[in-house]
Amino acid sequence: MTNLKFYSGLREIGGTVVAVETDKAICIFDFGYAHADRIDDKVKVRKDKETIDLVRLGVLDRVDGIYEEKDAHELGLKAYGEIDKEVFVIISHMHIDHMGGLGSLASKLPVYMSRESAVLYHELGVMGELELREHENVLPIDYDASITVGDIKVTCVQVDHDVVGACGFLIETGDGKLCYTGDYRYHGHHPEISKAFAEKCKGADYMITEGVTISFGDVDMLSLEGPVRDNSEWTLLEDMKTHAKEESGLIVINNYNRNVERVHRMIGALKECGRVFALEPAQADYVAAFYPEDYFEVYLPEGGELNTPLLKGRKVVTRKELMASAGKYILQQDYKNVYELFDLKDCISLYLHMDGAPLGDYDPSFKKFYELLDVLGLNYIKCGLGGHAEPYYLRRTVDEIAPKTLIPLHSFRPEQFKSDKVEKIILPQEGETISF
Repeated sequence: MTNLKFYSGLREIGGTVVAVETDKAICIFDFGYAHADRIDDKVKVRKDKETIDLVRLGVLDRVDGIYEEKDAHELGLKAYGEIDKEVFVIISHMHIDHMGGLGSLASKLPVYMSRESAVLYHELGVMGELELREHENVLPIDYDASITVGDIKVTCVQVDHDVVGACGFLIETGDGKLCYTGDYRYHGHHPEISKAFAEKCKGADYMITEGVTISFGDVDMLSLEGPVRDNSEWTLLEDMKTHAKEESGLIVINNYNRNVERVHRMIGALKECGRVFALEPAQADYVAAFYPEDYFEVYLPEGGELNTPLLKGRKVVTRKELMASAGKYILQQDYKNVYELFDLKDCISLYLHMDGAPLGDYDPSFKKFYELLDVLGLNYIKCGLGGHAEPYYLRRTVDEIAPKTLIPLHSFRPEQFKSDKVEKIILPQEGETISF
């Protein structure tokens, strides 16, 4: 018998944690933050109590066999190594709601992810962008390769998402096959990759799918005949070329820095327009990790040395140099450095909010951000794409896989998910176990 236990992430966009348990092993996916809005950065983090406090907040789940002994026992749980089954974690991609909890796991617990995700994960640690710490026992898997732990076989199946390294999984036990989509899209650089995921998972007995885009309005999924959007990563790239040619001054982009391929493609395309990218150190590091031949300069407003391994020898551009040749550059900037705009505003022609934080009204910083842009008097455009498949593609993927049982989650309204190609749709509750 195989048991599926659902811990979190069922009726929210974040914190998906599901366990597949057999006679010999327990496979957990993913391991991000749930209810992340409960974290208040005004509250002091208690040293050596970080994991315990996150579990008590409900941001991390109460799961036996995954935490260090001191944390597990204080929480009334069994620690890693104290249960008689092999326990391992698989991670679909490097978004905080899917991997934010890795720093809380027992250091020896095996964590599998795609090879590209493993590279990005390490660089996130190098640049100080991980929660708590970098997990020690990360094991990369190639796309379409499989691992077997106990009596559970897991195949890493690539998907297209707005972060490098994204994948879903095909999980096989002696009782059947389960596929998990992770997060995916069809408006990215590689819709063919997401389409191939459906082909590779066809005929799965159980399918667990994200449902982000059916969260915000009424959707009749069975009546959908095609996508309702006309923008994509490719149209965004063309728009950037137009802006680069038409604007005379500095262009600033606030993008999501883990969407590395977007920046890579813009670096190449906008070179033809006579523009050079000035990247902040974290973004520069992530691009260098995957595209070491790309030419860019690293923005250090006051100058200085680049000490991280991947950035040594790269050209630094200072604020003074940037302002002196503003029309030559496109500056990538994270929101946390937005006050730098006070010094740059007189040479900025256009500011593009391109999927970088803050993302929406749910974030208290969102209103402050746009008020600041108005105070600065900047010409700005909101041109984000998001990273999730439209409802039509959600249904089409399910239709093509045609699982016997569909389990939609990672959505505020999973009950809206419909497909006439499945025998049964289940909406589990937190803590519920389904057996097959």
